[in-house]
Amino acid sequence: MQSVISKLLCGNGILIITLLFGLNSYAQENIEKYVKENANRIYTVDPDSINYKDLQVIGDAIGDATIVMLGEQDHGDAPAFLAKTRLIKYLHEQKGFNVLAFEDDFFGLNYGWDQIKKDNQVIDSFIKKTVYPIWAYCTACQELFYNYIPSTFKSGSPLQLSGFDPQVEIHNVMIKLDSTIRRLKLSITLSENYQTEVVNVMKNWGKNIKDTSLNNRYLGYLTRIKAELKEQVAPNDFWLLLVDNLMAENVEFQAIGTNYWKESNTRDTQMAMNLTWLAKHKYANEKIIVWAHNYHVSKYAGHFEESFLNEANPMGNIFTNSDFSHKTYIIGFTSFEGTAGRLTRKEKDKVAPPQSNSFERWINSSYDYAFVDFKKFNNQNPQQNNIGFYMSGAIRPRWYHKNHKAVWNQIYDGVFFIRKMYPCEIIK
Repeated sequence: MQSVISKLLCGNGILIITLLFGLNSYAQENIEKYVKENANRIYTVDPDSINYKDLQVIGDAIGDATIVMLGEQDHGDAPAFLAKTRLIKYLHEQKGFNVLAFEDDFFGLNYGWDQIKKDNQVIDSFIKKTVYPIWAYCTACQELFYNYIPSTFKSGSPLQLSGFDPQVEIHNVMIKLDSTIRRLKLSITLSENYQTEVVNVMKNWGKNIKDTSLNNRYLGYLTRIKAELKEQVAPNDFWLLLVDNLMAENVEFQAIGTNYWKESNTRDTQMAMNLTWLAKHKYANEKIIVWAHNYHVSKYAGHFEESFLNEANPMGNIFTNSDFSHKTYIIGFTSFEGTAGRLTRKEKDKVAPPQSNSFERWINSSYDYAFVDFKKFNNQNPQQNNIGFYMSGAIRPRWYHKNHKAVWNQIYDGVFFIRKMYPCEIIK
């Protein structure tokens, strides 16, 4: 009798596996069919092309979202930068988005940006000094930074720059923080050793990271400053959040080389907090465009086959698990062939050929650029929208231009396809 039951269970197990395999295969065929039938051709990434008719499908997909995140496979992808520049112009002119927030210096692109006069020469100088060189000195970003953004300040609808990265330029921060807490007359500034000890330790933070004693003093002073600030400023005050950024940056840098996910998740958590502050407070009534790496804007964390990746908690995942879940539309980028690299690296990498049954191969071979709205597919197929397939979505470390299996239709709301990738060239 036991033998018969075992055979039945074994047979049922095989049947279940067969059924599951069949369902997964059907679901992937379904999304493949959807991509092939719904890949919308984008005719150009030239920022000078102001006929936005081909971008209307992206505008329709975004709908009423007030936060649009634009990814990139890596920080040197020239065609992606051109495509994003054209999209930004479209979103600004046609959809009312008037804030552009970068994966860049939270202090410099908020406090610093607010202080400058908004004329061409000043904006030009500020961007070159403040925005990361991977963008500021790339020819593919030249139109955005040095022509379009300055021109908007001569119109009635300026495009404001902002940033949300806790990796700040520490020297400038400490000078302004010192000035601010002195003005507020925090008790720490009245101590006898404030100038010789506190200010000295704060300004030399970079030398303190691996020195446990110095670093503990640094964190202790930040903790005290935060506590005293809380007694004098509003809970959503910029300077309070800035201190949080300094603490997060410290944790992140201490973890470099010893704990990859602590380093990564600390930064992304703070980026999500900063972006939330921008959306809820500084630019509460505005529409915001986010410019960042694919990984940072990705969501749907924890579903990967590799346990290593399931420790990741990127900014997009944190941010969309909040009040902004239904107000955000995330666009990831992918490419088919070509080369990639950054201005900060001499080496160039070849884009790995896509798998035979991948998203990139589902796109019509005559399309140089295309857009697919995954959100629409998910809404139409609520029972079949969590099946993995291959795409170069750049969420795995150092696999930025290489296919990886994941539930990409949940990670991004839409995907912008580029057939031929090539790296940035430096502005002469």
